[in-house]
Amino acid sequence: MSRKRLIRTNQYPYHITSRSNNKEWFYIPIEDVWVYFQKHLKWGCSKFNVHIHAFVLMSNHYHMLLETPEANLDQFMRFFNQSLGKSIAHQADRINRIFGAPYKWSLIQKDQYYGNVYRYIYQNPLRAGLVNYFEDYQYSSLYQKKLSPLISRQSIRIENPIDYEWLNSQPGELVNSSIKRGLKRFEFEPGKNEKQWQRKILDLRDNP
Repeated sequence: MSRKRLIRTNQYPYHITSRSNNKEWFYIPIEDVWVYFQKHLKWGCSKFNVHIHAFVLMSNHYHMLLETPEANLDQFMRFFNQSLGKSIAHQADRINRIFGAPYKWSLIQKDQYYGNVYRYIYQNPLRAGLVNYFEDYQYSSLYQKKLSPLISRQSIRIENPIDYEWLNSQPGELVNSSIKRGLKRFEFEPGKNEKQWQRKILDLRDNP
């Protein structure tokens, strides 16, 4: 299956996920990966003017919700994964690359879907059985107040992003499956015709 062509846009946010090579656990303690993760994320956001809405680091992958005002997702992701991978590889004394397959992305056109993806990202540790409540998972952008400078609150598209009851609620398997399918397509919107979406994006690019 060929890789889908990247749509570069500053109109909508992206859901991004990237997994380690062969789906193996990162080769150093996750607390060390977390330090590198924050460091390179700050560098990348500053260098490429990327706005982060949410992120969660897991044992062998991560999820992010972000916007690219300069429509430069590929540049940011190349820098972030390469620089993060080099730091992990150096400490682990590894030669092979850390991130195997290309990162996955999907666009989020509607606020309703944005909220579902936002919750999906923070519920990763719950689905993995690591914690009972999302706020107890320390490797996420909502766990520590000191991470707040990384988060672009003014562009988050839900009224109260730290709604503990809502973020811990179960959205149902249909929603979660739709989000997973969206990462293989162009956007998270169940039932959306991809050809119609492509034409809409091309129109946006031709008529900014």
